Parts: sequence; C-alpha cells; structure tokens
Amino acid sequence: MQSTMINLGKNILNKTTSLWLKSFEASMTGNFTRFLRASYQESFTGRLLNSNLAGKSHAYSLLQTLTAIIEKHLKLPARVGIRQRQAITYSVLLALLILTISSFFLLPWEQALLALGAAVLTVATLYKTETGVYAAALILPFVPFKALLGLAVLTLASFTLKTAGRSHCRLYLSPIFIPLLLFFLVMFYATVTSVSFLDSASELLIPVTGLIYLLVIVNIFDRKEKLDRFIFCLAVAATITAAYAVYQYYAGANVVELKKEWVDTVKNPDIKNRAYAVFENPNLLAQYLVLLTTLSLGAILNAVRPWQRMFFTLTAALATFCLVLTYSRGGWLALVAALAVFALFKNKLLVQVLAITGVTASALMPPAVIHRLSTVTSLKDTSNAYRLDTWLSTLSLIKTHWETGVGLGRKAFARVYYTHMINSNVVPHSHNLYLQLISEFGILGLAVFCWLFLGIFRLGLKISAAGNTRVKNLNAAIMGALAGFFIHSGVDYFLWYYKLGILLWLLVAAVLVLEKFTIRHSPERN
Repeated sequence: MQSTMINLGKNILNKTTSLWLKSFEASMTGNFTRFLRASYQESFTGRLLNSNLAGKSHAYSLLQTLTAIIEKHLKLPARVGIRQRQAITYSVLLALLILTISSFFLLPWEQALLALGAAVLTVATLYKTETGVYAAALILPFVPFKALLGLAVLTLASFTLKTAGRSHCRLYLSPIFIPLLLFFLVMFYATVTSVSFLDSASELLIPVTGLIYLLVIVNIFDRKEKLDRFIFCLAVAATITAAYAVYQYYAGANVVELKKEWVDTVKNPDIKNRAYAVFENPNLLAQYLVLLTTLSLGAILNAVRPWQRMFFTLTAALATFCLVLTYSRGGWLALVAALAVFALFKNKLLVQVLAITGVTASALMPPAVIHRLSTVTSLKDTSNAYRLDTWLSTLSLIKTHWETGVGLGRKAFARVYYTHMINSNVVPHSHNLYLQLISEFGILGLAVFCWLFLGIFRLGLKISAAGNTRVKNLNAAIMGALAGFFIHSGVDYFLWYYKLGILLWLLVAAVLVLEKFTIRHSPERN
C-alpha cells in the first residue's frame, strides 16, 4: 500500500513537472533561458570549461603560451594532473591581473605604471634571461641603483633556474677570472676591515651588481647577435641621455644657478652652462659619453643595415657634441686617447686620419672651448688647484695606510681624509683612480687592479689577432673606451658612481664574450 502511494506521487510529480516545463519553454522566460544557455556554450568561457576549444582565439593562444611558461618555471611534480596544472597556472595569471588592475586604484598612476612595467619585465626576464641584461643596458642612466640591483638579482635567478636542471650546461671560465675574483676578494676584505663597515658594505653592492651582470652575460651570450642587441641597447640609452643633456644645456638653468664649483667663472667667463643630464655632474656625464662614443664607432663599422649605420652614426655624433657641452677637459683628453687606441687596434693608418680630423676640428672650435683647454695645466684655475691639494692630502693619507687602506667607499675615505687635508675642503674621494685604490685597498688592491686590466688589454691584442673583422671592430672600440676611462681616471674617480661602475664591468663582460667567440673556440650557433 505504501509503495503504491509513493509511485502514484512520483507520477503526479512527473506529469506536473512535464506540464510546467512545456509551459516554461513556451514562455518568454524559457526562450531567454535557452538563449543564455546557447550563448554560454558557444562562448570562449564555456568552451574553455567544457574542454571544447575548437577554433581557439588569439587571446586564448597567448594565454596558453603564458601558462605553459609558468608551468615550466614552477616545475610542478609529475603527480599533479593536467587539470590541476591548468588551475594553478590560470590562478597565477588571474592573481597577476588582479594585482595589476588593483595597483591603478590603490596607487598613483605613475607608480601603477612602474609596477606594471616591473611585472612585465619580471615575466620577460624569467622567460628569457637576456631580456634582463638588455633592460639593464637601456635603463642604466635613468634609474636608481636599487632598481639595477633588483634586476641583477632577478636576472641571476632566471639564469640559475634555466641552468640548474641541465646536466650538459657548463659555465664559461676565462683566465681573466683569476685576477677578477682576486680583486673582488680584496674589496671584500677592505669592506670587512673598513673604518666604516656599514657604509663600505653598502658601496660594495655596486661592484657586486656589476659582477652579477658580467657572469650572466658571459654565459648566456652564445651568439654574436645577442652581443649586437646589447650594444644597441647601450647606444639607445646614450642617444636619449645625450639628447636630453643638449636640451638641458640650452633650455635649463645656467651653471651659476646650479653649481658654482663646476667652473671657475673668473678664468672662464664665456662658459655659462655645462651639460650634465641625469648624472650628478658634468664630469660623470663626460666619462659616460667617452665610453659610449667609442663603442658606437665600432658598432658603425659592424652595422649591416643602412638604418643601423645611420643610428650609430647619430649616437656617436650627438654624444661627441654633448661631450663638448660638458666642458670637461678630462673628458676631451680621454676621448682623444680613446680614439687613438681605437685606431691603433683597428688600423694604424687611421691614426693619421684622426689626427688630421682633430686638427681641423680644433680650428673650428668656439673660443670658449679653446680657452678652456688652455687652462688644463694652469694652477691659477680653482679646479686644478683644488685637485692638486686633494692629491697631496691623499698622499699624506697613503703614507699612513698604504699597506691595507682605510676601507672601501667614499665615506670610509672621507672619515680618515679630514685628518690629512691641507685645505678646508673635505672631499668624498681623491679625484684620481690610482690614489683612491691605494687609499681604500692598500698597495695590493692597486697591484691586483693593474694585473686585471693589463690582462684585459693583452686579451684585446689576442682577440685582434685571432678574430674576424666584426670581432676586431668591436674589440677595438672596447679597448679604446677602456683606454679613455683610464686616462680620464687620472684626474677623477668614477667607480664610486654606480652608473659608471656597473658600465665598466659591462664592457669587461663584452670583452670576455669576444674571447669566448674567438680564442677559446666555444661553440657558436648562427
């Protein structure tokens, strides 16, 4: 009896449901529901959730590529199924998207754009390690040191992730690494024993950042095209910097309103301004321009397409013109030395051509430039007198601390310097690379530094003898740039400034890449 009642109730419920469904389907609400269901099933979201991905859209193809990259770098265990992998990777992308969108509501739009750029750069660097190196070359003159340090760590992490699981991966080891690592050990010892440990430790991060980029570049640049892209990125940054400096020179505040110590206005009345762009003073900009002008000359000779030749020619010309506007006498002399060494490595006849060009150009120089050059050795010029007093004071310091130095960095130097200065000017450094090295690291530091860079110049001679034309052109440019650096360093000190300190190690890295392509006969993929 009970089962009969249950069956009867079911029949009544089924008939009632059937009648309701027929009336619902015939109604407007039913038609609208069917429309929504069909739209959902035919939509991208419905096909994605139902694994019906025939006719994938471009957006989905991009999404699938990104998720594959994330899955590769997450290295999920094999026991994690395909569905779980997709859920994890889609969740990661969704989280990044939410964070990016949220940043535009929670932060000012400038900071939000920076956050978006940092996120894109992070993904791109993890995907391709060399992206981080190219980005460093592009942003070097424009960003604070912390950004370059963070990018270096990210680039190193990407390189480590890509090489950790490869049994066939071998790091490239050059004989130059012996004095290189020894010099870094000297710097580390000078930091530990510094009279101002915390200040020295913070300044040690500058050469460490350069070393990270150097090690990554040497090991990931396995084709000459990668080195060419790196040089191109450096040239783009130099072009933007020089263009801004020229604009600033003519449209910005004059030198008297900015820094009176930048020029002796009594001895140089015609100089109303000095270009400095995004650098702290004109001499720092001048050193940067010397390095990039010479590098651009080598790139001109290696340019394959006409637009590349035009671009590097523009870079070299604009940088040279901007160098004139810095009114840096040391920078002018450094460029002459750089061009001479470049010509010697490239073609000795080129030295005569450059000499004739230089004499012709000097005759066309404005009187302010000629007069500025005439004061190079004048002790009546306040800048020259200031440097002479600084050198004599530094020699006094070295007499006391020549064995081990006072410690790495400007603050350690200044802390001891004031007890030896012969005038009232407390300076942050000695305005001379070689005196500064002895004062910071002791005589051993200078010896190891000279060993390192003499070895690099010897390596440049070997590359010049063994390399093809394209390698010789770039090698000559780098050797010239390094020569200009060391000539200018006789009257100033640049390693303390992170933009130039890192750039120096980037150039050393380029030399080691050329060594890998030629002398060491490492395999090169074309």
